[in-house]
Amino acid sequence: MKWEYKVIFFSVQKWTFKGLPDDIGIEFDKLGDDGWEFVRTEPLLKPSAFAGSFTAGIFAFFKRPKN
Repeated sequence: MKWEYKVIFFSVQKWTFKGLPDDIGIEFDKLGDDGWEFVRTEPLLKPSAFAGSFTAGIFAFFKRPKN
């Protein structure tokens, strides 16, 4: 089986104290409806003078069977 992949970046600026906002969940639902399967996330770390580094955003990886 052959796969195709999609990577989406979500900026930390969209995050709230309750977690990720609803529009990201809606985006994940749309991708699922289109056959994309969530695989994993990876953080984008930025250097910080105060904390060593901080998470500036996340990359979300998806895959689906290639037609």
